Amino acid sequence: MILLNTILPLFFSFILADTSTLQLQETIESNLTKLEETNAYFISDNSSQSPSIQTIATDMQLFGVIAGLDLNNAKYEQHQQGSHQVQHWTFEQGNIRDIYQIESTMHLDSVVTQRYLDNRPPTQQRIVNDFNFRTYIVSTATEPAKLYYMAETEQGLLSYRLASKQVEISYTSPKEGLNDILPKARKEIKQLLTSHQE
Repeated sequence: MILLNTILPLFFSFILADTSTLQLQETIESNLTKLEETNAYFISDNSSQSPSIQTIATDMQLFGVIAGLDLNNAKYEQHQQGSHQVQHWTFEQGNIRDIYQIESTMHLDSVVTQRYLDNRPPTQQRIVNDFNFRTYIVSTATEPAKLYYMAETEQGLLSYRLASKQVEISYTSPKEGLNDILPKARKEIKQLLTSHQE
């Protein structure tokens, strides 16, 4: 019984510490590796005419600074809202005020109509797939949601924003159903963030 009393608190503290960990650095590293291993994507960057993996890696250095922040002085909250697990760190002082880590598990079961350019009749296809999105949002003292990063676990990096710079990654062979569910995921995350900031 003494052994159980000793092990259980350690076990629970390990679980609680693990769930309150900002996983931004691991997400960045994993997604950069995926981009480096394939050339099957296009980069859209509103601030550059020739974006590349190098410009993305440079931008990720700023996210890396956020990932390296000491969160011990931040107030931590966690809650579930629908299919979204929200972790929120709030800082009372400094330029960084809020960091959100949102993990979204979404299921797609849909019939998609595919249209063709060569006068073939449209066809319908049923798509069933599961998606795990991870979104990071950083607010500063002067600008809410100044930094934004969104990825899907299997696919990788989807988009990020640094102030007015917006970068989108489009894959030549996206995960089946990704383009169908992505607008819904983004809309839900935006609504969730808006309601949380009110």
